[in-house]
Amino acid sequence: MMRISLKTIFFAAFFAVAFISSIAAERPIVANIHAEGTNEKRIVVSWTNPQNPEPPISSLLIFRSTQPMYSYEQLETVAPTATVSAHNSDWADTVSDYRDYYYTVLAVTQQGSYSIVIPSVNATVNGAHQKLPQKQAMLDTDISAQEKLYPEGMMRETPLPYIDLQDSANSKRVQMSTVATEQAKLLAGNYAIKKNIPLEPYVFEEDLISPDGGDDFLLFDILRTTFIQKKYSEAVTSLSRLLATNRSKIVTERAQFYLGESHYFSGNYADAVTSFLQISEAYPALTKKWIDSSLDFIQLPE
Repeated sequence: MMRISLKTIFFAAFFAVAFISSIAAERPIVANIHAEGTNEKRIVVSWTNPQNPEPPISSLLIFRSTQPMYSYEQLETVAPTATVSAHNSDWADTVSDYRDYYYTVLAVTQQGSYSIVIPSVNATVNGAHQKLPQKQAMLDTDISAQEKLYPEGMMRETPLPYIDLQDSANSKRVQMSTVATEQAKLLAGNYAIKKNIPLEPYVFEEDLISPDGGDDFLLFDILRTTFIQKKYSEAVTSLSRLLATNRSKIVTERAQFYLGESHYFSGNYADAVTSFLQISEAYPALTKKWIDSSLDFIQLPE
């Protein structure tokens, strides 16, 4: 039978304790960093603190940049944006613009800053920016966007849907007789004629900031050079060309909406209605508002 000496048992126990301690201790590096913008001119940065770090963490340094940070060399000459307690696991940054910002969180120990930058661990790889306030036109609670139910036998308010908008534009208007015109005036009485007020141009939040590339940038460039400058005829041509190519679904929907707007501001209200109808399922509340306004502006042929 093999005998185990007391010395062997001592060393085995020592190494077991050391091994368990090495497992329990973690490097002083935060993890799971995440940054997200809010509607209050703030970007909230959150992370997970290490358990039992070795050496212990005394504080945390937060760095902010407009470019991704991939190594500590990028931070050597940059002062930290904020210093927080070692127990903090989030921090709110106040910003005044809509640029994308990137964040890195470094731990400070008794030995100094633990200068290791690991993308997606303690440094964000995706930019975060403050969100724009939600526009009233997009709210489902907008009175004009709510669906109205009509009891059986009751007709809806005018304007009624008119199917053959484009073909009838060239037809000859039927002239009313003098007697019919006078009777119409009597029927109208003191009815106030509604004054149609054009809608203001609408731009989606995604298109207010220049994207990095892809379909979003192609749409952004068209808007920047035509639509924003009120060159609506050129916008119709460029957007139609973009829609004739392969592109992502979300970009297609936004481009189709801008095409409807471009027709609207060009005075081509029938074409505007046609464009808005094609994306009414994607933006039901918003397209209803523009379709109603377009129908109000369609003039009967003289």
